[in-house]
Amino acid sequence: MPDTPPPVPDAPSPAPPPVVGFVGLGNMGAPMARRLIEAGYQVRGFDVSEAALARFAATAATPGALGAPRTPGAPGAPGAAVAVTSAAEAAAGAGVVILMLPDSDAVEAVAGDPGFTAALAPGTTVIDMSSSEPERTRGLARSLGEHGVAFVDAPVSGGVKGAVAGKLAVMAGGADADVRRVENMLACFGTVYRAGPVGAGHAVKALNNLMSATHLLVSSEAIVAGQRFGVDPEAMLAIVNASSGRSGSTENKWPNYILPETYGSGFSLRLMLKDMRIAVGLAGQVGMPSRLGEQALALWAEAERALPATADHTEIARWARAAPASPKEAPAVEKLTPRQEEIKAEFIDSRKTWGEDWEAILRLDPDFLHAYLGFSAIPWRQNHLPDKVKELICIAVDANATHMYLPGVRQHVSAALDAGATAAEVMEVLELSATLGIHAMNIGVPILTEVLREEGLRTEPAPLSARQEEIKAAFTENRGYWHEFWDEMLELDPELFAAYTEFSSVPWRTGTLEPKVKELVYIAFDTAATHLYTKGLKAHIRNAIGYGATAGEILEVMEIASVLGMHAVNAAAPILAGQLEGEPEEDQPEGGQRG
Repeated sequence: MPDTPPPVPDAPSPAPPPVVGFVGLGNMGAPMARRLIEAGYQVRGFDVSEAALARFAATAATPGALGAPRTPGAPGAPGAAVAVTSAAEAAAGAGVVILMLPDSDAVEAVAGDPGFTAALAPGTTVIDMSSSEPERTRGLARSLGEHGVAFVDAPVSGGVKGAVAGKLAVMAGGADADVRRVENMLACFGTVYRAGPVGAGHAVKALNNLMSATHLLVSSEAIVAGQRFGVDPEAMLAIVNASSGRSGSTENKWPNYILPETYGSGFSLRLMLKDMRIAVGLAGQVGMPSRLGEQALALWAEAERALPATADHTEIARWARAAPASPKEAPAVEKLTPRQEEIKAEFIDSRKTWGEDWEAILRLDPDFLHAYLGFSAIPWRQNHLPDKVKELICIAVDANATHMYLPGVRQHVSAALDAGATAAEVMEVLELSATLGIHAMNIGVPILTEVLREEGLRTEPAPLSARQEEIKAAFTENRGYWHEFWDEMLELDPELFAAYTEFSSVPWRTGTLEPKVKELVYIAFDTAATHLYTKGLKAHIRNAIGYGATAGEILEVMEIASVLGMHAVNAAAPILAGQLEGEPEEDQPEGGQRG
């Protein structure tokens, strides 16, 4: 018999992919996380935005889709996207945790959370790739070091386009051994540059953005000046980009985002301004005068006040283009006092917005604005509800029929979309708010029946017919409850009530918001000072609790509604300021920012 061939050994199973926690899946974070997945890592991603998290959950790790090289530190099995429900869950079991968040406040809110810290095993490396403040970065590194956690700051430059292509400049700060340990991973995002010790990466990033912002502003002024002289902008760009005036602004931002007027770089003007403030502050800390930087910062701050809260940073060119043709046309504006500047910075830091009406109030009565900030910021400090839900509540308060504060609606729709709300969710809030008018019947029908009894025209409620019982059952099924204040309306005019049932049930049948949030929307406009419908308020509080709402969440809705009275000042202060400055009436601002 021929010899039996030896058995072929089984091929070894590929090693499981290394686990990376990734917190912050926004415009930059999402494509960066995808680069890691393509490189063979298992990425446990978290974001406070439900929409961003849902997009990440749908990410498929298709090898080669982005052309990312498989990293030597991540051999074996292909990567995977795992959506988790908290930053602590993202950190659990991860060798490296990456933070890609808007600022130091957001970073410290995550890294300072006891649950997050407890999830970090000794020897874990936390990489802060946000645009953070260098001194606060050093403090955070010391704090995490006490738990045996290494810290590297590695902010990036190159925008969304660079994040997708893996061509970012990564500015790494940290101890040499810590940076070397994660360098291969960071190389998934682009080219890694050693900046220096912890905090150096964030210092370089802020200073780089100060330079970038100054370049963009001066190039915008120059190109608009050339255009007003009669030079074609495209011709001017071609010449400048072959000459000594070229920069990232002339080679990338002007041709790709400004000339097409898309203004969609993915990096907001507010974040650029934040980095500029960090850079100018850093220069002051080390005793280096930043005279040009301070002037550029002041002009960018002026643009922020004039542009929408969600403006892309490339819209500085749109602002420059709209500047008066002659300095004589621009009225002199008195500089803010140090106290006013302090209040303004605190307001922007807390509420993430600013506008002409806030500026007018600040100039007229800074102490009042500061007191209002302390009052209105409570829900944003306690955070029982996600930012998206808070903004949807604000929309319900501002858009309802008893108030209709349109400037506030604009601001909060914009902020809700920024926080991850979908158009369908915003529309659902408006549809829920559209039911407020039925309270004319809720209040009026009981008074009508009372008068009918007093006049001898009514004795007992009539028993419900089969049709009325059918309508009642439909309402209860669609809306999830029944209350006695519907009884007399159903009895007296069942066809109206049937039509209202259909009208009010649409967002309950087709909407995407969870029932608890729907009930919080009802609480918001029932409790508002312009309405104060106590019967409905009590019913919807009970419903919300039934859907799992906490007392803190319900109270936060009432706190948001309680600042509604400020709209008197929002609307009128800019008018008063305009009158004092002698502006023609048609030039005065309408007023209205986030209340």
